[in-house]
Amino acid sequence: MKRYGIGDTCYIIEDGEVRRGRVSAKKENSYFIQFVGSCGALQADPKDVYATPEEAQAALEREENSRPHVGYL
Repeated sequence: MKRYGIGDTCYIIEDGEVRRGRVSAKKENSYFIQFVGSCGALQADPKDVYATPEEAQAALEREENSRPHVGYL
């Protein structure tokens, strides 16, 4: 797992999309990620922070494939 410093660019998954952000703070076992071009920050677990958009996309695809499909009658 990569460690990030304040100001590092990273990628996270939010609402089913890969988003680029910047580490604005660290606290204990969490990062605070600010999305590029917006105010506010999101607290994220280190396992949910990715170094490249490709890593984040691969994690998103694994997550989508692991969800059970619901069949409607």
